[in-house]
Amino acid sequence: MTQELPVLPLGMADFDTLREKQAVYVDKTKYITDLEKAGQFVFCARPRRFGKSLTVDTLDAFYSGRKDLFQGLAAEKVMCSPNFTVCPVIRLDMSAVAGSDSAKLLQNSIMMRLEIIAERHQVSLRGDNCAVAFSCLIQDVHKASGKKAVLLLDEYDAPVTDLIGRDKYTYDPKLLSETRNIIQKFYTQIKVEGKLIKLAFITGVTKFSRMGVFSKLNNLRDISLLSGFSAFMGCTHEELMTYFAHFISATALELKMSEEGLLNKTKDYYYGFSFDGKTKVYNPFSVISFFAEKEFGNFWMESGSNTVVRKFLWDKELTVDQFQGQEMDYSEARQPGEIDATSPEGFLYQSGYLTLRAKDGGRYLLDYPNSEVRQAFSKLFLQNFNSDWGAIGKSGRELGDRLASGDIIGIVTVLIQLLAGIHYRDHSDANTVPLVRMLKKTMRKKPGGARLEPSDEIKAATLADKLQKERGESYYRSLLQACLWMAGAKTTPEKPENCGRLDLEVVYGSMTYVMELKISKNAKGAARAARSGMNQIHLRGYGGASETPVLVSLAVGKEERNIVGGLFKRNGRETALRIKNGTCVTPPPPPGDGSG
Repeated sequence: MTQELPVLPLGMADFDTLREKQAVYVDKTKYITDLEKAGQFVFCARPRRFGKSLTVDTLDAFYSGRKDLFQGLAAEKVMCSPNFTVCPVIRLDMSAVAGSDSAKLLQNSIMMRLEIIAERHQVSLRGDNCAVAFSCLIQDVHKASGKKAVLLLDEYDAPVTDLIGRDKYTYDPKLLSETRNIIQKFYTQIKVEGKLIKLAFITGVTKFSRMGVFSKLNNLRDISLLSGFSAFMGCTHEELMTYFAHFISATALELKMSEEGLLNKTKDYYYGFSFDGKTKVYNPFSVISFFAEKEFGNFWMESGSNTVVRKFLWDKELTVDQFQGQEMDYSEARQPGEIDATSPEGFLYQSGYLTLRAKDGGRYLLDYPNSEVRQAFSKLFLQNFNSDWGAIGKSGRELGDRLASGDIIGIVTVLIQLLAGIHYRDHSDANTVPLVRMLKKTMRKKPGGARLEPSDEIKAATLADKLQKERGESYYRSLLQACLWMAGAKTTPEKPENCGRLDLEVVYGSMTYVMELKISKNAKGAARAARSGMNQIHLRGYGGASETPVLVSLAVGKEERNIVGGLFKRNGRETALRIKNGTCVTPPPPPGDGSG
């Protein structure tokens, strides 16, 4: 008889439902007493879908005295001690007020949430704006209960991140400024009424210095990078083995894999987030979704909007590999800056697409956490060039199948199709080049909203043409790398070898591909360019560390903006690649070679 598995907490962000349904819960309640020791005002940043809301809900239940929900958990002993005191809880989820289209609507939305909290504590809401009302609410809750309140502020940065992520190209700077001003005054009341607060716990995805929390709360303790809280949210490998043991066995059986093989692949896909550079954790949402679906997938990316990240990639013309392995010191990791002004690496680190790896001397190296995030990032990168998201996903799956089987013809054909989906304007149109868009935005700021002068239009077009011509091997290598990463291949760009740097090493299952990329003027020069790449592979001994690598040299035509030819060598035999009607083919074998 098949053993009935425990309930998975899929979609459960409220602690009481999770406990009442006896769902799997990775016990993190041991950290509650550590939070109180950390300070009166505590902040913790984590990427989305990392259990922030569940943590806030758990703290709400703890300080509200819901002892029935903590039976068998680490915090039960604390709640049963004579020193434990129930406290009034003021809890506010700022994602509930995000999405306001004006300062007035934001004020009204916050006031409405405060009204609900006031009713819960049986007090009347006072004040004619949200900052004053927040201050009065803290005072009145303390007066009514005779106790200091616990303040839980979830997704404190949501009103700002929502504004920045709305449009692919731009956002309203005036509304952003007004939103920041309202939020800053609102959060300042935490310090004003600090003597009436027992504990303030604040979470969010990013760390904004101009949001009032950090600029006004000079005694705020940021635990985001502290080793003692590195596993506060997320799931360690030991916790995975303990709490999901039944699911590991059942999933391995379903996928016809050994448990060891399943765990290795699960680690590769979902493990690797680190908030101190040393301790690694799984994204809990991805793990739960994986055991629910019993299929490897990109659950983290599909769980929410990625507009902010896609917009940032588009604006900054970022590639998929330029920050992997880049250094970041401790101070920059602690204060990466505003989301609209931070460095690209700071932004991607805050968003969860890059994580920390410890290095000597108080420095970190940036890296993608795991295969899931690497694939998600690559897909976002490609979506900025090709609006047909469904086709991108389908091509990614097909490319993975071709890589696994060693089908070079199929691999190159899929790559051609992906590159062909890039609109010509994304290569050369002045309107789509970020620097040109910036120029036009500056011109729009002229008095009276004057349009670009004809001379400026010419300058913009010239600049776009220059940028297009400069898009050589590195540009196309980044596009191919994104395609290969999206397919799930372990792809290393510019891999250092004994006699130089290999353009791309691609590993998929048991297959290893050694790839060189060369640029030719057009298809007429494809054979010469491909031969140059293959000669370079041989001359420099690329791929010598692999037992049976497939050597591939691809030629990209500047005029065609796509792969126009190539060569590959496997098991000592070299084969030419020809491109015909958007499909990769091989020339017929010469007469008398014994084939057929």
